[in-house]
Amino acid sequence: MNSKTSGPAPLNGIHVLILTSGHDVTDHRIYHKQAKTLSQLGAAVTIVGKTERGSPTDIQILPVDAASSRLTRFLLMPWMCLWKARWQQADIIHVHDAEMLLIVIPAKLWWWGSKFVYDVHEDFSSLLLIRDWLPQKVRPMVKAAVQLIEKALASCADAIVGVTAPLAKKFTNVDKVTVYNFPSAQFFAGASLVVVPARERKFDLVHVGTLTRQRALFLADTIRSFHAMRRDARSLIVGLTPEHRALMETRVPENCMLLEKVQHHAIPSLVGDCKVGIDVHPWLGPHLKVALPVKVCEYMACGCAVVSSGMPVLDEILAGPETESLERSIKILRSVDPTEYAREVLALVESIDQGADPGGRLLQFAQAHMNWNTEADKLSSLYLRLTGRSCAM
Repeated sequence: MNSKTSGPAPLNGIHVLILTSGHDVTDHRIYHKQAKTLSQLGAAVTIVGKTERGSPTDIQILPVDAASSRLTRFLLMPWMCLWKARWQQADIIHVHDAEMLLIVIPAKLWWWGSKFVYDVHEDFSSLLLIRDWLPQKVRPMVKAAVQLIEKALASCADAIVGVTAPLAKKFTNVDKVTVYNFPSAQFFAGASLVVVPARERKFDLVHVGTLTRQRALFLADTIRSFHAMRRDARSLIVGLTPEHRALMETRVPENCMLLEKVQHHAIPSLVGDCKVGIDVHPWLGPHLKVALPVKVCEYMACGCAVVSSGMPVLDEILAGPETESLERSIKILRSVDPTEYAREVLALVESIDQGADPGGRLLQFAQAHMNWNTEADKLSSLYLRLTGRSCAM
């Protein structure tokens, strides 16, 4: 850890209550990055949420039943979390998911001496513009209403934690901090144990993460174009829903392996055996203009070369003088033509076959500039500030 989180347990004596209605308690940001880091720094941490993927034993977990519908999740789950946590000590109440803001006022009355932190993962209101379960005509009105309510309730929080700076800036709260979702030390360590030298990697191309139907079709077209250019190519897609796996099975070549969701700890061993990681967001909706594609950071942490759609936050991170040497390692595209993506993938794969190691340069950059330790320092400093402790450790 860096200076503020090094030394003898700077958060010792602080009780942290983490509430989440939409995420599983084992979510990588919530559990492995935040909860475990805070615990290592001395805080007493309790997580309240659903446990569909098991209940870890090294952090106290208070389980609640998973929502049976979207309506239940948005209107009932926050209150179930609050009820489950009602007898817990809490110096900091750290909530994830926009609907958890519904309980901010009663929570502040119940824990009258506690500080309330809202963790913003995504532009929730803008995401409603692409939700198929909402009639298209009402989406703009619902988006505007939800945005107004979210900002009003968030103003009651003592601090905002955003996964990107533009997300944090959406809110009027005085105390705001950006805590990027960069790979953890555990992820880097796991990758270092399993990654394969660039030329020896089994797969030429990998995509990790969920997809919309439109992006799944675009990715299928890209892979099909790439395999047409390189007949012996092998590709891997990880994290598909059953629906999208069925959609892609008939649209990608035989040498493209399709996997559904895997545990996050399995990602390094899969990605570490791939030459190029790809991220496709050819159509930038409002929710993407404030987002950072975490998969790109994880590709880099596994020593993959990268082909990605341009996104403002990613562009900013890659705009510094220290990134000048990365031009031949990561290709940023602003195109809606899948063939252009395929060509860039092919060029990187061929350079690797000729002995280059573009992913190695990206790994060094990620270790220096995209690691969770720095972000954990920011979170620790926020907690110390909110609880009135000195940040000078």
